[in-house]
Amino acid sequence: MVLTAGLGLRMRPLTLLRAKAALPVLNRPLLHWTLERLARHGVTDVIMNLHHLPETVTAAVGDGRDFGLRVNWSRERTILGTGGGPRAVRDFFGHEPFLLVNGDMLFDFDLTHLLARHRAAGVPATLALLPNPDPRTYGPVVTGPDGRIRSLAGRPRRARGTVSLFTGVHVLDPALLERLPRGASDSVRDLYGPLVAEGARLLGVRVRGAWYDLGRPSLYLSAQIRRLRGGRSLVHPSARVEAGARVFASVVGPGARVAPGAVVEGSVLWEGTEVEAGARLRGSILVTGATIGARQRADHVVVMPGRLLPRGARVKGERRGDAIWSEVR
Repeated sequence: MVLTAGLGLRMRPLTLLRAKAALPVLNRPLLHWTLERLARHGVTDVIMNLHHLPETVTAAVGDGRDFGLRVNWSRERTILGTGGGPRAVRDFFGHEPFLLVNGDMLFDFDLTHLLARHRAAGVPATLALLPNPDPRTYGPVVTGPDGRIRSLAGRPRRARGTVSLFTGVHVLDPALLERLPRGASDSVRDLYGPLVAEGARLLGVRVRGAWYDLGRPSLYLSAQIRRLRGGRSLVHPSARVEAGARVFASVVGPGARVAPGAVVEGSVLWEGTEVEAGARLRGSILVTGATIGARQRADHVVVMPGRLLPRGARVKGERRGDAIWSEVR
């Protein structure tokens, strides 16, 4: 199951237009990368939950045949959460372990290995973990030498062991879902936390590979730039980067145009956007229909549809750490 129902509040203003899982990432809807990864590791049937702007998700995925998958949908009138979403479709999973994946991240680690570890361990749930560089941002998961989870999100406190972060990818036995009440619930708080407190054996597996949290516009941007590596750019075949324009470490979407003399650096341009002659764009996101006018300068902003500022104007977004961006409508 891929979780795609969230409101994406931290990702606004981008999620005012599309569900987070449908946002373009490297010129494809984010969900495409997840579904391809699942299919590559033997998944044949997927169910996704819907709530916020559901039509943007269904349009991005279609019937799943492009990925070799059979896709099913669970429509939620109210958001049920990471526990309640799967609980509502418990019968879909039958009696075999299933993968549960957050739909708002980009990753490339080995799901076949994760499933094999789960089956070999004979545990009710297995969580994919990575080193945790900042336990204040990502709730710590503490495991013992054998991988058994001793603590989740700081509970119980003072647990000793290897500190990791939970990637949002896990394998669990469907029977576990029956422990949850019907309605909204959280898989960590309402399921795994009580299990650990009861002494149940849950497994944490350190995985290898790339993982990008796309929870905020700044992370959405930086993940794509990092994925390109070495300052390279990704320009869609239908985009136009005209003579004299310069594009560095950026993603330029379908039908976008970068005019002569314009400079685009470390930015993401959605489809149909335009950077006019002599403009300079740095560390920014242009949403479909947005235009940076001639000789304008924009740093670290999310540009919504419509002209940014009068010709020749400059705007610089306030950036504190990695969280606060200016929004220009």
